[in-house]
Amino acid sequence: MSMTQEHHVYKVKSFQNRLYLASKVNSSRTFGLLYDKIYREEILYEAWCRVKKNRGSCGVDKIHIRTVVEDIGEDVFLREIRQCLMDENYTASEIKRVYIPKDNGAVRPLGIPTLKDRVIQMAVKLIMEPIFEADFADCSKGFRPKRSNQQAAEEVHKLVNHNKWVVDVDLKSYFDTIPHDQLMNFVRQRIRDRRLLGLINQWLKAGILEEGKIRRPESGTPQGGVLSPLLSNIYLHEIDKLWCNNQSVRLVRYADDAVFLCRSEAQANWVLGQLKEQLSGLFLTLNEEKTKVCHVREGFNFLGFTYKEAYSYRSHKTVRIKFPIPKRLVGMQRKIKEAVKEFPLGVPLTEVIKSVNRKLSGWAQYFKIGNSYESALKLSSFTCLQLRIFWRRRKQRKDINGYQKWSNEYFYNKGLHYVPKLLR
Repeated sequence: MSMTQEHHVYKVKSFQNRLYLASKVNSSRTFGLLYDKIYREEILYEAWCRVKKNRGSCGVDKIHIRTVVEDIGEDVFLREIRQCLMDENYTASEIKRVYIPKDNGAVRPLGIPTLKDRVIQMAVKLIMEPIFEADFADCSKGFRPKRSNQQAAEEVHKLVNHNKWVVDVDLKSYFDTIPHDQLMNFVRQRIRDRRLLGLINQWLKAGILEEGKIRRPESGTPQGGVLSPLLSNIYLHEIDKLWCNNQSVRLVRYADDAVFLCRSEAQANWVLGQLKEQLSGLFLTLNEEKTKVCHVREGFNFLGFTYKEAYSYRSHKTVRIKFPIPKRLVGMQRKIKEAVKEFPLGVPLTEVIKSVNRKLSGWAQYFKIGNSYESALKLSSFTCLQLRIFWRRRKQRKDINGYQKWSNEYFYNKGLHYVPKLLR
């Protein structure tokens, strides 16, 4: 990192710290005159660096990150954005609708803003986030600085030792049903800069381009937008406030995934009733088919893990375990298979293994906090099978005895990760 980059990062962090402390000291303070902070040189530069690091595909204008880096020029691109914001003639572009596969075979809709919109949204996030971070409760773990899905998973694992009755919450189409007016009211509790509020409103109302047609949303904040996770946390903070100080009922929330951990079945049913009323006041609804009350011995799913009580023959007592949800394993197996099939037969085996190793490392890095050994064994065996199929086609061998010629050990010697070892 150059001295200029270090200086920009230092200035941004210092400014964010001042905003956080001012917000923390006075919980009723509102902040005005923030718009001009958005187009500060260091703010825009940091916003661009974060967007570039996150990569992502292009929006409706078909401008990629590499287009800016190689053709337009990063300095020129940022100067144009800065001038546009200073002149107050910025208009949000339409959002490109895409669909990505989920582990269960379904698809998830995403909204992809243009690169210019993503940079400006990131700049606004850099300003807004420390202000609202001062308010957010510790039970909220999703899309926040210094918090992660692993922390949320570990917190649940610890709490179910005493709070064994669980309200497993599933919100129905949460990101698509957030009312814009209500959301903006919550934002105004801290932000009163009309120009900044105008930017947020533009992004909420931006048209969604799908199959050549533009739809104007009346509610919701599109998944895929840079500012959407922060806005969704602001909205659900209204629920967090009602439960975060309850020492008997413990809430752990990661974005729209949440569990309430209770001491008894009666308490869990009471929590579910209260929650329905509270969500109704926010114009949100529960997915009745997926929301349930259960005991930990029955098992429940949260953030990719199944939590359950099981008898330990080693310690001769009932213990809490968490292990990868089977569909997460199946989903990773599908990704491995697709990754291997994408390579032409002329590509060296070591290149295929490098690509596969990145996926295996990511899976193991997350699931190593659970009882994941059996799943890791299955994943390793499946990966070797896919590589064996690839290598047999490369060698133009049609025999079914590929395992005898190319055992699992053959691929491990070529550099393939042994997934159980990655869990250590």
